[in-house]
Amino acid sequence: MTKHRLFQYFIVLSCSFYSHILWAQTTPDLASSNVAIHIAKTHYHHPVRLMHYFRDVWHLKGPMAEKASLNVVQKHFANAQVCDNVDDANIVLQLEPRMFYNAQFRVFYSEITAKVFINSTPLPDVNAPILTIKQQAQQSGDLMIQPDFYMEKAYTKAVEKVIEKLQTDQTFLNALHQSKQNTTIDNDSKALCAALDDLPVPKIYF
Repeated sequence: MTKHRLFQYFIVLSCSFYSHILWAQTTPDLASSNVAIHIAKTHYHHPVRLMHYFRDVWHLKGPMAEKASLNVVQKHFANAQVCDNVDDANIVLQLEPRMFYNAQFRVFYSEITAKVFINSTPLPDVNAPILTIKQQAQQSGDLMIQPDFYMEKAYTKAVEKVIEKLQTDQTFLNALHQSKQNTTIDNDSKALCAALDDLPVPKIYF
């Protein structure tokens, strides 16, 4: 190996090591945080229709979006549960899932809109989240053959993009860090979740 190539290799290793240190310094609050995931009840009771040339499929977004989001979020936070199962969350993620199928190209299109709230006392304004993130993803697959498998993969990809944004958003990281400095034992995240339940659900077309 020439001296020039050895020097290039050293620079790459140094940059990688420095990036890892920066990531560790800016994301410790995420790794030690508890998260409550909120999905509006309508997504558990009112399915949407995915259209195909020969047969339409009715898709209930809530259960599948919940499963996909929990699988992703639990990899990055100390604990992640749906709102009904946790009462001491630092963060509440209000997720709005959408799913569309393009029969011509045989592609599932998912979209996750995440509104991020830092739990506090008194409760934060539910109309003013710390951050709103909208991410889309797509997954090739056939609506007529195991559609749930492909839809879950599409939701998973979109949620992963949301978490990537959270990991680098300094406004959110600062707010989370500040909230931990002021944590009180009566911060019941279920109260925040209940307040989100009372919000009107926007019109959903898919």
